[in-house]
Amino acid sequence: MKVGDLVREDWAGGRLGVVVSKIRKSTPRDNHKLGVMYGDVHPVVDIVRQSERGAIKVVRDIETLELINESR
Repeated sequence: MKVGDLVREDWAGGRLGVVVSKIRKSTPRDNHKLGVMYGDVHPVVDIVRQSERGAIKVVRDIETLELINESR
């Protein structure tokens, strides 16, 4: 997974987003947003997705994303 890839969140609703960061280790702040233990380390990326309020940037574990289309 790399910057520019189109992904779908792997849960009900399956919202689409675009990856805007490289894969990195999660921080305690990321873990709080993801709802996992403070000391856990997960591979995460930032994605931008569309909502009713406009485009928003969110952190997602790469295990919860489905790659739809790769960027060149």
